Amino acid sequence: MKLLSKKKYTLGEDIGVNRIKDIIKRELDEEQYKAVVESDGYSLIIAGPGSGKTRTVTYKIAYLISNGIQPSEIALMTFTRAAAREMIERAQNVCKNNLSGMTAGTFHHVCNLILRRYAKELGYESNFTILDSQDSLELIRHARNLLGSQIPKDEKVKLPSPNVLQKIISYSCNTFSDLEESIVKINPKFLRAKDLIEKIWEIYSNEKREQQAMDYDDLLVNTYQLLRTNSFVREREASRYKWVLVDEFQDTNIVQFEIVKLLSSIHRNLFVVGDDSQSIYSFRGARFENVFDFSKIPDSKIFKLQTNYRSTKDIVELVNSIIPSKSFEKKLKAVRRNGSKPVLVKTWDRLQEAGFVYQRIMELVEKGYNYSDIAILYRSHAHSLELQMELMRHNVDFKIFSGLKFTETAHVKDIIAFLKILVNPKDKISWLRILKLFPTIGKTYSSRIADFVVNLVSEGIDPVEALRRFPKNSRVELDKIIDLLDMLYMISDPAEAINHLKEKFYDDYLSLEYPDYVERQMDIERLSEMADVYRSISSFLSELLLSERVDVDNRESKSNSITLTTVHQAKGLEWPVVFLISVNPGDLPNYLAVNEGNIDEEERIFYVAVTRAKDHLYICKQRLGTSFPFRGNNIYIGNQRFDFTNRIPPELIDEWEVE
Repeated sequence: MKLLSKKKYTLGEDIGVNRIKDIIKRELDEEQYKAVVESDGYSLIIAGPGSGKTRTVTYKIAYLISNGIQPSEIALMTFTRAAAREMIERAQNVCKNNLSGMTAGTFHHVCNLILRRYAKELGYESNFTILDSQDSLELIRHARNLLGSQIPKDEKVKLPSPNVLQKIISYSCNTFSDLEESIVKINPKFLRAKDLIEKIWEIYSNEKREQQAMDYDDLLVNTYQLLRTNSFVREREASRYKWVLVDEFQDTNIVQFEIVKLLSSIHRNLFVVGDDSQSIYSFRGARFENVFDFSKIPDSKIFKLQTNYRSTKDIVELVNSIIPSKSFEKKLKAVRRNGSKPVLVKTWDRLQEAGFVYQRIMELVEKGYNYSDIAILYRSHAHSLELQMELMRHNVDFKIFSGLKFTETAHVKDIIAFLKILVNPKDKISWLRILKLFPTIGKTYSSRIADFVVNLVSEGIDPVEALRRFPKNSRVELDKIIDLLDMLYMISDPAEAINHLKEKFYDDYLSLEYPDYVERQMDIERLSEMADVYRSISSFLSELLLSERVDVDNRESKSNSITLTTVHQAKGLEWPVVFLISVNPGDLPNYLAVNEGNIDEEERIFYVAVTRAKDHLYICKQRLGTSFPFRGNNIYIGNQRFDFTNRIPPELIDEWEVE
């Protein structure tokens, strides 16, 4: 009998771990590598434009996984769903791990997940409705009307419009400002109505709670209050996440900063990436000061990414010359060498400016650039009107980064309203929208029916049965609504529900109401396609309503067209050729910002605009300047302090005067 010899075989360190570490060492530059490998505890990564911010966050995730951190122990906060998806996909490619268990998405998405788990702690059911901006506006309008009817005629005070009220409330929520501070920020003339605004806010808040609904601001504020006041929830959630990562940290508001501090309070690993010089959203509560406050946390570490891979050396040198005054010290280093100097273009007025931009674009196209390589940036949308006319006159294709989101168009909102009441039949706003789609039901009757149905639903009555119990009226025909909803409430699949609604009712409605009904019907079909990958109506609604941009604008689908956009909407994007137009005192910097003493943010807007360019940069100004440089102020147009073009060293730029 032959005996088998036994040998011991010792496994070395995980081969996969070594592979990931080798990849990280090979793929990252020295600054990025240090930010990934040496960051622990509270770590602030100052990422200059074009310095590989996304790459750094991606490899940080892969590095954590290679060191034994589980995907479920990581929370990634971003400002767009696309950014989170891109980072996760890239990290999966590096570490060859499935990261599906990782919590990742926008702040609102992550807060929504937390609130669904602990809704009862706040007096909500887990199926609470999310109000989008338009729904919120309608409910504020409802609250305003309720209060207005109670004010004696001899005590009438001019109330802000629902839009202004919404801004006041939202700004207060996102900045921890009291109501008076918020009114002063949005429009001081409404201070005399402060008490009435407070009552409207109270009615609005009560209505939301009664309807089991939260608006976007509630998702943040309620999460903060939950984590701050409930030690059990805070410790459970903070224990769950060994690492909290935040992208675009310079765009966070005070509520978001507090949330991530609370979520990282147990393991104390908070990794934030941003650039204080690119913080341009103070109008919605963003604080560039968050970056400085983070750096003051005891034992926090600071890493700087200063190698620019985007722009030519000539553009980077100009960028270094206009770094905003209130910024972390930084100096970008260019990797790309060859290029032409940026150009300061002086025209007589906007019409001549438009003519120059068109002609120069044609010359660049002749040299081989595509329309899609070119972007025209401006501080305010109105600055682009002459240019739009010039491009249309010559039949040049262009797209504008503006307009309604897909989810804000009337026809899509109608479908969403139906889906919302299937999930939460207490959603009065959605009932009001749905009911008004049917003949003979106007504002008055829709309110009566909605109140009647929601009250009965609150008592445990089935919503369709509640409709059946509404007092009969010869003017109001409810049978069609009842039949439609009777079938819809039996459907749990979101795509099936949309298709049924479209076929049995909405196609006919569109054909009667809109001249472009075919395009709108196609949009509903697109919505159904999007819904087809979700298992429940609730999950589909959550994803849809938390998506910041789902765009089906036909103009934007053109693959080869020039981009026209405000600087705010261009942030995070880049093009080989950038024209920055109307860089005049009063336009950029904006005259209102100057009057309010907010020149710092205008510096950052200028900085963001210039850093979008890869190969060619044209900065355009008019010799006539703006018609109203600083309205209501004694600052005059010749004041050199507010002309950003005068801050550029002459040797870094070519100057062209258009004749």
